[in-house]
Amino acid sequence: MTETLFEARPAVLAQGPWDPAKFPISTEGTRALPMPVAVADAESLKPFFGHLEIGGTHLVSEGSLGQPLESGKGEPYYGTPGIEFEKGVLYEDRRMDLCKMVVGPDHIGRLMRSLRTNEFVRHFLLGNNIIGPVGAREIARFVDEFPDRIDTWYLAGNCIDGPSFRILVDGLAKSEAVTNVWLKRNPLSSEASTDVSRLITTARNLRTLDLDQTELGDAGVAAAFRHLRDHVPAAGGKLALENIYLNGTGVSVNAAKAIGAFLSEPHCQLTSLYLSCNPIGDDGATALSAHLASSGTLARLILTSTGLTTKGAIALCASLKGHPALRVLDLSQAFTTQDLGQAYNYIEDGAVPYIVDLIESSRSLEYLALGHCAVTPAGLRTISAAVARSDSLLFYIATSILPDTTTATQPASVILAPSDAPPRPEAPPRNAQEQADGLARARLEANIKKRYGEEMGYSEFLAGERRWLVSDRDDVRKIDSVYRNRDARLARRQLVTLVKDWEEGDDTLRRVMGAQGPACPMRQGA
Repeated sequence: MTETLFEARPAVLAQGPWDPAKFPISTEGTRALPMPVAVADAESLKPFFGHLEIGGTHLVSEGSLGQPLESGKGEPYYGTPGIEFEKGVLYEDRRMDLCKMVVGPDHIGRLMRSLRTNEFVRHFLLGNNIIGPVGAREIARFVDEFPDRIDTWYLAGNCIDGPSFRILVDGLAKSEAVTNVWLKRNPLSSEASTDVSRLITTARNLRTLDLDQTELGDAGVAAAFRHLRDHVPAAGGKLALENIYLNGTGVSVNAAKAIGAFLSEPHCQLTSLYLSCNPIGDDGATALSAHLASSGTLARLILTSTGLTTKGAIALCASLKGHPALRVLDLSQAFTTQDLGQAYNYIEDGAVPYIVDLIESSRSLEYLALGHCAVTPAGLRTISAAVARSDSLLFYIATSILPDTTTATQPASVILAPSDAPPRPEAPPRNAQEQADGLARARLEANIKKRYGEEMGYSEFLAGERRWLVSDRDDVRKIDSVYRNRDARLARRQLVTLVKDWEEGDDTLRRVMGAQGPACPMRQGA
Protein backbone atom coordinates (compact mmCIF):
# COMPACT_ATOMS: atom_id res chain seq x y z
CA MET A 1 0.00 0.00 0.00
CA THR A 2 1.42 3.36 -0.99
CA GLU A 3 0.59 6.44 1.04
CA THR A 4 -1.04 9.13 -1.11
CA LEU A 5 -2.60 12.51 -0.53
CA PHE A 6 -5.90 13.50 -2.09
CA GLU A 7 -5.35 16.43 -4.43
CA ALA A 8 -6.13 19.48 -2.30
CA ARG A 9 -3.40 21.73 -3.71
CA PRO A 10 -5.60 23.88 -6.03
CA ALA A 11 -8.27 24.37 -3.36
CA VAL A 12 -5.77 25.29 -0.65
CA LEU A 13 -4.04 27.77 -2.95
CA ALA A 14 -7.35 29.30 -4.00
CA GLN A 15 -8.42 29.75 -0.38
CA GLY A 16 -5.14 31.07 1.02
CA PRO A 17 -4.97 31.86 4.76
CA TRP A 18 -8.47 31.58 6.18
CA ASP A 19 -10.14 34.94 6.72
CA PRO A 20 -13.38 34.50 8.74
CA ALA A 21 -14.61 37.91 7.55
CA LYS A 22 -14.48 36.82 3.91
CA PHE A 23 -15.38 33.17 4.47
CA PRO A 24 -17.64 32.95 7.52
CA ILE A 25 -18.30 29.45 8.86
CA SER A 26 -21.21 28.62 11.14
CA THR A 27 -20.34 27.77 14.73
CA GLU A 28 -23.49 25.62 14.99
CA GLY A 29 -21.75 22.65 13.38
CA THR A 30 -22.36 20.74 10.19
CA ARG A 31 -25.75 19.14 9.61
CA ALA A 32 -26.32 15.79 11.26
CA LEU A 33 -27.80 13.71 8.47
CA PRO A 34 -27.59 9.95 7.97
CA MET A 35 -26.72 8.59 4.55
CA PRO A 36 -29.81 8.09 2.34
CA VAL A 37 -31.34 4.67 3.02
CA ALA A 38 -34.71 2.90 2.98
CA VAL A 39 -36.09 0.82 5.86
CA ALA A 40 -35.70 -2.93 5.35
CA ASP A 41 -38.65 -5.29 5.06
CA ALA A 42 -39.33 -7.55 8.02
CA GLU A 43 -38.66 -10.82 6.17
CA SER A 44 -35.07 -9.89 5.33
CA LEU A 45 -34.30 -9.34 9.03
CA LYS A 46 -36.26 -12.28 10.42
CA PRO A 47 -33.52 -14.98 10.14
CA PHE A 48 -30.96 -12.85 11.98
CA PHE A 49 -33.39 -11.85 14.70
CA GLY A 50 -34.35 -15.49 15.14
CA HIS A 51 -30.71 -16.50 15.51
CA LEU A 52 -30.21 -13.84 18.18
CA GLU A 53 -33.35 -14.89 20.02
CA ILE A 54 -32.20 -18.48 20.49
CA GLY A 55 -28.89 -17.29 21.93
CA GLY A 56 -26.99 -17.73 18.68
CA THR A 57 -23.29 -16.95 18.43
CA HIS A 58 -20.81 -16.57 15.56
CA LEU A 59 -21.02 -20.30 14.90
CA VAL A 60 -23.18 -21.82 12.17
CA SER A 61 -25.51 -24.35 13.75
CA GLU A 62 -27.53 -27.10 12.09
CA GLY A 63 -30.56 -25.68 10.36
CA SER A 64 -29.24 -22.13 10.52
CA LEU A 65 -29.91 -19.81 7.60
CA GLY A 66 -26.59 -18.09 8.21
CA GLN A 67 -23.37 -18.77 6.33
CA PRO A 68 -19.73 -18.59 7.43
CA LEU A 69 -18.50 -15.03 6.88
CA GLU A 70 -16.69 -14.56 3.56
CA SER A 71 -17.04 -18.28 2.79
CA GLY A 72 -15.19 -19.18 5.96
CA LYS A 73 -12.27 -16.78 5.44
CA GLY A 74 -13.64 -14.47 8.09
CA GLU A 75 -13.53 -10.70 8.32
CA PRO A 76 -11.36 -9.18 5.57
CA TYR A 77 -7.81 -8.30 6.68
CA TYR A 78 -8.32 -9.55 10.26
CA GLY A 79 -9.70 -13.00 9.55
CA THR A 80 -12.12 -12.87 12.50
CA PRO A 81 -14.63 -15.73 12.07
CA GLY A 82 -18.31 -14.90 11.88
CA ILE A 83 -21.74 -15.88 10.66
CA GLU A 84 -23.56 -13.80 8.05
CA PHE A 85 -27.27 -13.66 7.26
CA GLU A 86 -29.15 -11.85 4.51
CA LYS A 87 -28.97 -8.89 6.86
CA GLY A 88 -26.78 -9.15 9.94
CA VAL A 89 -23.40 -10.51 11.02
CA LEU A 90 -22.11 -11.90 14.32
CA TYR A 91 -18.36 -12.06 14.84
CA GLU A 92 -16.34 -14.29 17.14
CA ASP A 93 -15.31 -11.24 19.20
CA ARG A 94 -19.01 -10.65 20.04
CA ARG A 95 -19.75 -7.81 17.65
CA MET A 96 -23.29 -7.67 16.27
CA ASP A 97 -23.21 -5.87 12.92
CA LEU A 98 -26.32 -4.37 11.34
CA CYS A 99 -24.70 -1.22 9.95
CA LYS A 100 -26.64 0.13 6.96
CA MET A 101 -29.17 -2.70 7.16
CA VAL A 102 -31.79 -0.16 8.27
CA VAL A 103 -34.08 -1.61 10.91
CA GLY A 104 -35.65 1.84 11.30
CA PRO A 105 -38.37 2.53 13.86
CA ASP A 106 -40.34 -0.38 12.37
CA HIS A 107 -38.05 -3.18 13.52
CA ILE A 108 -35.94 -1.79 16.36
CA GLY A 109 -38.36 -3.15 18.97
CA ARG A 110 -38.12 -6.62 17.48
CA LEU A 111 -34.32 -6.41 17.46
CA MET A 112 -34.12 -5.40 21.10
CA ARG A 113 -36.55 -8.16 22.12
CA SER A 114 -34.40 -10.74 20.33
CA LEU A 115 -31.35 -9.55 22.27
CA ARG A 116 -33.02 -10.04 25.64
CA THR A 117 -32.34 -13.77 25.44
CA ASN A 118 -28.89 -13.44 23.87
CA GLU A 119 -25.90 -13.24 26.20
CA PHE A 120 -23.30 -13.48 23.44
CA VAL A 121 -23.50 -9.97 21.95
CA ARG A 122 -21.34 -7.35 23.66
CA HIS A 123 -20.80 -4.82 20.87
CA PHE A 124 -23.91 -3.35 19.24
CA LEU A 125 -23.25 -1.92 15.75
CA LEU A 126 -26.29 -0.19 14.30
CA GLY A 127 -24.82 2.61 12.19
CA ASN A 128 -27.08 4.45 9.72
CA ASN A 129 -30.26 2.60 10.69
CA ILE A 130 -32.47 5.71 11.20
CA ILE A 131 -34.20 4.32 14.30
CA GLY A 132 -35.20 7.79 15.51
CA PRO A 133 -36.62 8.68 18.93
CA VAL A 134 -38.57 5.40 18.94
CA GLY A 135 -35.31 3.48 18.68
CA ALA A 136 -33.63 5.51 21.39
CA ARG A 137 -36.47 4.65 23.76
CA GLU A 138 -36.26 0.95 22.88
CA ILE A 139 -32.51 0.90 23.55
CA ALA A 140 -32.98 2.81 26.81
CA ARG A 141 -35.51 0.22 27.98
CA PHE A 142 -33.07 -2.57 27.14
CA VAL A 143 -30.24 -0.87 29.06
CA ASP A 144 -32.53 -0.35 32.05
CA GLU A 145 -33.29 -4.07 32.08
CA PHE A 146 -29.77 -5.29 31.21
CA PRO A 147 -27.37 -2.53 32.32
CA ASP A 148 -24.28 -4.74 32.27
CA ARG A 149 -24.86 -6.54 28.97
CA ILE A 150 -23.49 -4.27 26.23
CA ASP A 151 -19.99 -2.76 26.13
CA THR A 152 -20.17 -0.82 22.83
CA TRP A 153 -23.07 1.17 21.41
CA TYR A 154 -22.42 2.26 17.82
CA LEU A 155 -25.42 4.42 16.97
CA ALA A 156 -24.16 6.74 14.22
CA GLY A 157 -26.73 8.13 11.78
CA ASN A 158 -29.87 7.19 13.69
CA CYS A 159 -31.88 10.43 13.93
CA ILE A 160 -31.50 10.59 17.72
CA ASP A 161 -32.36 14.12 18.84
CA GLY A 162 -31.75 15.96 22.12
CA PRO A 163 -34.86 14.76 24.02
CA SER A 164 -34.37 11.12 22.99
CA PHE A 165 -30.66 11.34 23.81
CA ARG A 166 -31.63 12.41 27.34
CA ILE A 167 -33.68 9.22 27.72
CA LEU A 168 -30.77 7.18 26.40
CA VAL A 169 -28.35 8.80 28.85
CA ASP A 170 -30.70 7.99 31.73
CA GLY A 171 -30.02 4.33 31.01
CA LEU A 172 -26.39 4.44 29.90
CA ALA A 173 -25.35 6.46 32.95
CA LYS A 174 -26.24 3.49 35.16
CA SER A 175 -24.25 0.97 33.16
CA GLU A 176 -20.84 -0.15 34.36
CA ALA A 177 -20.42 -2.27 31.23
CA VAL A 178 -20.48 0.51 28.65
CA THR A 179 -17.02 1.66 27.56
CA ASN A 180 -17.83 3.46 24.33
CA VAL A 181 -20.74 5.28 22.73
CA TRP A 182 -20.67 6.42 19.10
CA LEU A 183 -23.21 9.07 18.08
CA LYS A 184 -21.89 10.59 14.84
CA ARG A 185 -24.52 12.29 12.65
CA ASN A 186 -27.27 12.39 15.24
CA PRO A 187 -28.94 15.83 15.67
CA LEU A 188 -28.37 16.22 19.41
CA SER A 189 -28.16 20.05 19.15
CA SER A 190 -26.77 22.42 21.78
CA GLU A 191 -29.60 21.52 24.16
CA ALA A 192 -27.86 18.18 24.76
CA SER A 193 -24.79 19.76 26.38
CA THR A 194 -25.88 18.97 29.93
CA ASP A 195 -26.66 15.37 29.01
CA VAL A 196 -23.30 15.00 27.28
CA SER A 197 -21.47 16.03 30.44
CA ARG A 198 -23.84 13.92 32.55
CA LEU A 199 -23.02 10.84 30.49
CA ILE A 200 -19.28 11.46 30.83
CA THR A 201 -19.40 12.07 34.58
CA THR A 202 -21.79 9.26 35.53
CA ALA A 203 -20.97 6.35 33.18
CA ARG A 204 -18.12 5.05 35.29
CA ASN A 205 -16.21 3.19 32.57
CA LEU A 206 -16.93 5.32 29.49
CA ARG A 207 -13.58 5.61 27.68
CA THR A 208 -14.64 6.74 24.21
CA LEU A 209 -17.39 9.14 23.15
CA ASP A 210 -18.04 10.05 19.53
CA LEU A 211 -19.93 13.32 19.02
CA ASP A 212 -18.89 14.04 15.42
CA GLN A 213 -21.41 16.12 13.47
CA THR A 214 -24.03 16.18 16.21
CA GLU A 215 -24.94 19.88 15.88
CA LEU A 216 -23.75 20.63 19.41
CA GLY A 217 -22.27 23.88 18.19
CA ASP A 218 -19.59 26.02 19.77
CA ALA A 219 -21.99 27.01 22.56
CA GLY A 220 -23.02 23.42 23.32
CA VAL A 221 -19.47 22.06 23.37
CA ALA A 222 -18.31 24.97 25.53
CA ALA A 223 -21.14 24.39 28.01
CA ALA A 224 -20.43 20.65 28.22
CA PHE A 225 -16.73 21.19 28.88
CA ARG A 226 -17.36 23.86 31.49
CA HIS A 227 -19.49 21.29 33.31
CA LEU A 228 -16.65 18.78 33.01
CA ARG A 229 -14.11 21.31 34.26
CA ASP A 230 -16.22 22.05 37.34
CA HIS A 231 -17.02 18.41 38.08
CA VAL A 232 -15.56 17.09 41.33
CA PRO A 233 -15.14 13.29 41.23
CA ALA A 234 -15.63 11.32 44.40
CA ALA A 235 -12.51 10.70 46.48
CA GLY A 236 -10.39 12.82 44.17
CA GLY A 237 -10.63 10.33 41.32
CA LYS A 238 -10.39 10.85 37.58
CA LEU A 239 -12.98 10.67 34.84
CA ALA A 240 -12.78 7.52 32.74
CA LEU A 241 -13.06 9.39 29.42
CA GLU A 242 -9.94 9.01 27.27
CA ASN A 243 -11.03 9.60 23.67
CA ILE A 244 -13.49 12.21 22.42
CA TYR A 245 -14.51 12.96 18.85
CA LEU A 246 -15.73 16.50 18.17
CA ASN A 247 -15.16 16.74 14.42
CA GLY A 248 -17.66 18.96 12.60
CA THR A 249 -19.42 20.13 15.77
CA GLY A 250 -18.86 23.87 15.28
CA VAL A 251 -16.03 24.20 17.81
CA SER A 252 -14.63 27.73 17.74
CA VAL A 253 -12.95 30.05 20.25
CA ASN A 254 -15.38 29.60 23.16
CA ALA A 255 -15.34 25.82 23.00
CA ALA A 256 -11.56 25.76 22.47
CA LYS A 257 -11.13 27.77 25.68
CA ALA A 258 -13.43 25.42 27.61
CA ILE A 259 -11.76 22.29 26.25
CA GLY A 260 -8.36 23.69 27.16
CA ALA A 261 -9.47 24.54 30.69
CA PHE A 262 -10.72 20.98 31.17
CA LEU A 263 -7.41 19.56 29.93
CA SER A 264 -5.70 21.36 32.81
CA GLU A 265 -7.87 19.75 35.49
CA PRO A 266 -6.41 16.89 37.55
CA HIS A 267 -9.52 14.74 36.98
CA CYS A 268 -9.01 14.87 33.18
CA GLN A 269 -7.19 11.97 31.56
CA LEU A 270 -8.02 12.56 27.89
CA THR A 271 -5.55 10.90 25.56
CA SER A 272 -7.23 11.60 22.20
CA LEU A 273 -8.84 14.86 21.06
CA TYR A 274 -10.33 14.97 17.56
CA LEU A 275 -11.29 18.48 16.43
CA SER A 276 -11.18 18.41 12.63
CA CYS A 277 -13.48 20.38 10.32
CA ASN A 278 -14.29 23.10 12.84
CA PRO A 279 -13.91 26.92 12.56
CA ILE A 280 -11.23 27.01 15.26
CA GLY A 281 -8.80 29.30 13.49
CA ASP A 282 -5.76 30.92 15.05
CA ASP A 283 -7.68 32.43 17.97
CA GLY A 284 -9.12 29.06 18.92
CA ALA A 285 -5.76 27.33 18.50
CA THR A 286 -4.12 29.95 20.71
CA ALA A 287 -6.81 29.51 23.37
CA LEU A 288 -6.38 25.73 23.31
CA SER A 289 -2.59 26.00 23.31
CA ALA A 290 -2.60 27.89 26.59
CA HIS A 291 -3.44 24.62 28.37
CA LEU A 292 -1.75 21.89 26.33
CA ALA A 293 1.47 21.85 28.32
CA SER A 294 -0.45 21.10 31.51
CA SER A 295 -2.23 18.09 30.02
CA GLY A 296 0.08 15.24 30.88
CA THR A 297 -2.00 12.53 29.22
CA LEU A 298 -2.83 14.00 25.79
CA ALA A 299 -1.37 11.67 23.15
CA ARG A 300 -3.38 12.47 20.01
CA LEU A 301 -4.39 15.93 18.77
CA ILE A 302 -6.13 16.01 15.38
CA LEU A 303 -6.81 19.45 13.88
CA THR A 304 -7.23 18.89 10.15
CA SER A 305 -9.03 21.65 8.23
CA THR A 306 -9.62 23.97 11.16
CA GLY A 307 -8.62 27.22 9.44
CA LEU A 308 -5.18 27.35 11.04
CA THR A 309 -2.51 29.64 9.65
CA THR A 310 1.12 30.06 10.66
CA LYS A 311 0.17 31.91 13.85
CA GLY A 312 -2.02 29.06 15.11
CA ALA A 313 0.53 26.41 14.14
CA ILE A 314 3.26 28.28 16.02
CA ALA A 315 1.10 28.49 19.15
CA LEU A 316 0.35 24.77 19.03
CA CYS A 317 3.90 23.61 18.34
CA ALA A 318 5.38 25.91 20.98
CA SER A 319 2.94 24.68 23.62
CA LEU A 320 3.61 21.03 22.75
CA LYS A 321 7.40 21.31 22.75
CA GLY A 322 8.80 18.57 24.97
CA HIS A 323 5.32 17.24 25.80
CA PRO A 324 5.77 13.95 27.67
CA ALA A 325 2.84 12.06 26.14
CA LEU A 326 2.14 13.47 22.66
CA ARG A 327 2.29 10.77 19.99
CA VAL A 328 0.17 12.18 17.15
CA LEU A 329 -0.21 15.71 15.77
CA ASP A 330 -2.20 16.16 12.56
CA LEU A 331 -2.39 19.66 11.05
CA SER A 332 -3.17 18.52 7.52
CA GLN A 333 -6.32 18.78 5.38
CA ALA A 334 -9.49 16.71 5.72
CA PHE A 335 -10.88 14.97 2.65
CA THR A 336 -14.36 16.23 3.60
CA THR A 337 -13.37 19.91 3.94
CA GLN A 338 -15.37 21.23 1.00
CA ASP A 339 -18.33 18.89 1.53
CA LEU A 340 -18.67 20.23 5.08
CA GLY A 341 -18.04 23.86 4.14
CA GLN A 342 -14.92 24.19 6.29
CA ALA A 343 -11.59 26.01 5.91
CA TYR A 344 -8.26 24.46 5.00
CA ASN A 345 -5.19 24.99 7.14
CA TYR A 346 -2.58 27.28 5.58
CA ILE A 347 0.78 26.94 7.31
CA GLU A 348 3.81 28.82 5.97
CA ASP A 349 7.56 28.99 6.60
CA GLY A 350 7.23 31.03 9.78
CA ALA A 351 6.15 27.84 11.57
CA VAL A 352 9.14 25.77 10.42
CA PRO A 353 11.47 26.52 13.39
CA TYR A 354 8.68 25.63 15.82
CA ILE A 355 7.87 22.40 13.98
CA VAL A 356 11.56 21.47 14.07
CA ASP A 357 11.74 22.29 17.79
CA LEU A 358 8.71 20.09 18.40
CA ILE A 359 10.29 17.16 16.57
CA GLU A 360 13.67 17.55 18.26
CA SER A 361 12.28 18.02 21.77
CA SER A 362 9.85 15.11 21.68
CA ARG A 363 10.71 11.60 22.78
CA SER A 364 7.19 10.29 22.17
CA LEU A 365 6.04 11.89 18.87
CA GLU A 366 5.33 9.11 16.36
CA TYR A 367 3.02 10.71 13.80
CA LEU A 368 3.24 14.17 12.25
CA ALA A 369 1.07 15.25 9.32
CA LEU A 370 1.17 18.62 7.59
CA GLY A 371 -0.44 17.45 4.36
CA HIS A 372 -0.78 20.06 1.63
CA CYS A 373 0.83 23.11 3.21
CA ALA A 374 2.24 26.48 2.17
CA VAL A 375 5.66 25.73 3.59
CA THR A 376 8.20 26.20 0.81
CA PRO A 377 10.17 23.22 -0.51
CA ALA A 378 13.24 24.63 1.24
CA GLY A 379 11.27 24.77 4.49
CA LEU A 380 10.15 21.17 4.04
CA ARG A 381 13.76 20.12 3.55
CA THR A 382 14.56 21.67 6.92
CA ILE A 383 11.73 19.69 8.53
CA SER A 384 12.82 16.50 6.73
CA ALA A 385 16.30 16.93 8.20
CA ALA A 386 14.76 17.00 11.69
CA VAL A 387 12.68 13.91 10.84
CA ALA A 388 15.88 12.16 9.77
CA ARG A 389 17.28 12.73 13.27
CA SER A 390 14.18 11.58 15.17
CA ASP A 391 14.32 8.39 17.22
CA SER A 392 10.54 8.27 17.69
CA LEU A 393 8.77 9.30 14.46
CA LEU A 394 7.15 6.50 12.50
CA PHE A 395 5.03 8.53 10.10
CA TYR A 396 5.49 11.96 8.54
CA ILE A 397 3.78 13.41 5.51
CA ALA A 398 3.89 16.85 3.94
CA THR A 399 3.72 18.33 0.47
CA SER A 400 4.28 21.92 -0.53
CA ILE A 401 1.63 23.66 -2.61
CA LEU A 402 4.38 26.04 -3.75
CA PRO A 403 6.87 25.48 -6.59
CA ASP A 404 10.52 24.84 -5.87
CA THR A 405 12.26 27.88 -7.31
CA THR A 406 15.66 26.20 -7.02
CA THR A 407 14.80 23.41 -9.47
CA ALA A 408 12.60 22.73 -12.46
CA THR A 409 10.63 20.13 -10.53
CA GLN A 410 7.04 20.18 -9.41
CA PRO A 411 6.14 21.20 -5.81
CA ALA A 412 8.01 19.16 -3.24
CA SER A 413 6.35 16.12 -1.74
CA VAL A 414 7.56 13.81 0.99
CA ILE A 415 6.82 10.31 -0.30
CA LEU A 416 6.71 7.96 2.62
CA ALA A 417 6.22 4.52 1.18
CA PRO A 418 9.16 2.99 -0.64
CA SER A 419 8.51 2.10 -4.28
CA ASP A 420 8.07 -1.52 -5.27
CA ALA A 421 11.14 -1.28 -7.49
CA PRO A 422 14.36 -2.80 -6.14
CA PRO A 423 16.72 -0.32 -4.49
CA ARG A 424 19.45 1.24 -6.60
CA PRO A 425 22.14 2.42 -4.17
CA GLU A 426 24.40 3.33 -7.08
CA ALA A 427 21.88 5.94 -8.31
CA PRO A 428 22.43 9.21 -6.41
CA PRO A 429 19.48 11.48 -5.49
CA ARG A 430 18.61 13.79 -8.36
CA ASN A 431 18.24 16.91 -6.21
CA ALA A 432 18.34 18.23 -2.66
CA GLN A 433 14.67 17.41 -2.14
CA GLU A 434 15.15 13.75 -2.99
CA GLN A 435 18.18 13.57 -0.74
CA ALA A 436 16.32 15.09 2.23
CA ASP A 437 13.28 12.90 1.66
CA GLY A 438 15.43 9.80 1.30
CA LEU A 439 17.17 10.39 4.62
CA ALA A 440 13.83 11.04 6.34
CA ARG A 441 12.29 7.93 4.83
CA ALA A 442 15.24 5.79 5.87
CA ARG A 443 14.91 7.01 9.46
CA LEU A 444 11.17 6.29 9.52
CA GLU A 445 11.73 2.79 8.17
CA ALA A 446 14.45 2.15 10.75
CA ASN A 447 12.20 3.36 13.55
CA ILE A 448 9.39 1.11 12.30
CA LYS A 449 11.64 -1.94 12.42
CA LYS A 450 12.91 -0.99 15.86
CA ARG A 451 9.34 -0.67 17.10
CA TYR A 452 7.63 -3.61 15.39
CA GLY A 453 10.46 -5.95 14.41
CA GLU A 454 12.73 -6.43 11.41
CA GLU A 455 10.01 -8.20 9.43
CA MET A 456 7.76 -5.11 9.39
CA GLY A 457 8.09 -3.25 6.09
CA TYR A 458 6.86 0.28 5.61
CA SER A 459 4.06 -0.77 3.27
CA GLU A 460 2.84 -3.27 5.85
CA PHE A 461 3.00 -0.58 8.51
CA LEU A 462 0.89 1.79 6.40
CA ALA A 463 -1.68 -0.92 5.74
CA GLY A 464 -2.01 -1.93 9.38
CA GLU A 465 -0.29 -0.44 12.38
CA ARG A 466 -0.50 3.18 11.21
CA ARG A 467 -4.24 3.07 11.89
CA TRP A 468 -3.59 2.42 15.56
CA LEU A 469 -1.35 5.44 15.93
CA VAL A 470 -4.28 7.77 15.21
CA SER A 471 -7.01 5.62 16.79
CA ASP A 472 -7.47 3.69 20.02
CA ARG A 473 -7.07 0.05 19.02
CA ASP A 474 -9.24 -1.43 21.77
CA ASP A 475 -12.32 0.69 21.15
CA VAL A 476 -12.13 1.44 17.43
CA ARG A 477 -11.64 -2.22 16.57
CA LYS A 478 -14.94 -2.93 18.32
CA ILE A 479 -16.88 -0.88 15.75
CA ASP A 480 -15.37 -2.35 12.57
CA SER A 481 -18.21 -3.31 10.25
CA VAL A 482 -17.95 -5.56 7.24
CA TYR A 483 -20.84 -3.63 5.68
CA ARG A 484 -19.21 -0.20 6.03
CA ASN A 485 -15.86 -1.55 4.91
CA ARG A 486 -17.31 -3.28 1.83
CA ASP A 487 -18.98 -0.06 0.69
CA ALA A 488 -15.82 1.95 1.29
CA ARG A 489 -13.72 -0.58 -0.61
CA LEU A 490 -16.07 -0.53 -3.62
CA ALA A 491 -16.16 3.27 -3.57
CA ARG A 492 -12.35 3.46 -3.56
CA ARG A 493 -12.31 1.19 -6.62
CA GLN A 494 -15.02 3.40 -8.19
CA LEU A 495 -17.33 0.40 -8.50
CA VAL A 496 -20.09 2.17 -6.59
CA THR A 497 -20.92 5.78 -5.83
CA LEU A 498 -21.86 6.48 -2.23
CA VAL A 499 -24.98 8.66 -2.30
CA LYS A 500 -24.66 11.45 0.26
CA ASP A 501 -27.79 13.53 -0.29
CA TRP A 502 -31.43 12.64 0.20
CA GLU A 503 -33.64 13.15 -2.85
CA GLU A 504 -35.86 16.20 -2.84
CA GLY A 505 -39.32 15.25 -1.63
CA ASP A 506 -38.17 12.14 0.26
CA ASP A 507 -39.99 12.36 3.59
CA THR A 508 -38.29 9.36 5.24
CA LEU A 509 -36.52 11.44 7.88
CA ARG A 510 -39.68 13.35 8.74
CA ARG A 511 -41.55 10.09 9.26
CA VAL A 512 -38.70 8.61 11.33
CA MET A 513 -38.60 11.61 13.64
CA GLY A 514 -42.39 11.60 13.97
CA ALA A 515 -42.86 7.87 14.48
CA GLN A 516 -44.60 6.96 17.73
CA GLY A 517 -43.82 3.27 17.84
CA PRO A 518 -42.50 0.32 15.87
CA ALA A 519 -45.79 0.01 14.01
CA CYS A 520 -44.87 3.05 11.89
CA PRO A 521 -45.96 2.23 8.29
CA MET A 522 -42.53 2.51 6.68
CA ARG A 523 -41.50 -0.02 4.11
CA GLN A 524 -38.94 -0.03 1.38
CA GLY A 525 -40.47 1.50 -1.72
CA ALA A 526 -43.50 2.87 0.15
